[in-house]
Amino acid sequence: MLGTVLYGPRDVRFEERNTPTILKPTDAIIRMSATCVCGSDLWPYRGINPVPEATPMGHEYCGMVEEVGSAVTSIKPGQFVILI
Repeated sequence: MLGTVLYGPRDVRFEERNTPTILKPTDAIIRMSATCVCGSDLWPYRGINPVPEATPMGHEYCGMVEEVGSAVTSIKPGQFVILI
């Protein structure tokens, strides 16, 4: 799986990421259909906010629920979700 990672101002890389797994009962795994970079991601990209370590970018997306943790009750595998 490829992910977008910010390493520093104007240093964005697309790299292999680990396959997601459920770690906590409140987790959900979503297969992305479309994603975007939020305006808040642009502050560190421009160098206005510090980037202390490599940071995955993008937290606005939509896609299909693949798996949910045991405490998740509001969504189920197979549902299409939009997260902003």
